[in-house]
Order: sequence, then structure tokens, then C-alpha cells
Amino acid sequence: MPTVTVPRANVTVEDVSAVLRTKLGPRYQITPAVTSHFHHESPAGANSALIRRHWFEQATIQVIAGPDSTEIHVGSAANFTPTGLLVNHAGIIRKVHQALEHSPELASS
Repeated sequence: MPTVTVPRANVTVEDVSAVLRTKLGPRYQITPAVTSHFHHESPAGANSALIRRHWFEQATIQVIAGPDSTEIHVGSAANFTPTGLLVNHAGIIRKVHQALEHSPELASS
């Protein structure tokens, strides 16, 4: 699972969602506190969000605060077949990870 470490302790799911909306654009839907299991949305913890472009192209993020930094884990959602995982890793997971990696606004207070 790709991880981005932000050198700020108080990054929230709302902060990450705002950055992703800006970086990924309107074709991607970002829904906080939701995850997806086999194409069915379900409630998730307050520190997670579902990023979706199509029913087959979905990723989840989990924001984990630490004392001096915040880790953002990016993973596949809904599609656990080998082909689906490959498509998600080559597509949406890579895009989400790169968007977060190149977001200095997350590091600023």
C-alpha cells in the first residue's frame, strides 16, 4: 500500500479531500468516511475516504496522525481480482499517490 508522509501532525481527511479535488478534477468523486467492498459502499472511520472515477476504478485513503507527521495510506477499493488490482494500481492509486506526494499545501499549517 503506497504511503505519503506529510511533515505536519494535524492533517485531516477534509484537508486531503480538498487537495485531491483540486489535483484530480471533477471526474473523481471523493467521499469522506466511506469505503467500498465489492462495489457496495459502506461506512468507514472518520479518518478514511473513498476516491472513485468509475465503479471499477476506486481507491481508499486512510489518514493516520502521528506526533510530528501524518501518514496517508492509499489502497485499492472494491476490486480485489488480480486484474482489478492491477488496473487500480496502474491507474487511480498511482494518480492519488502522485497528487498527494506533490502537494506542498498539505505540509503548511
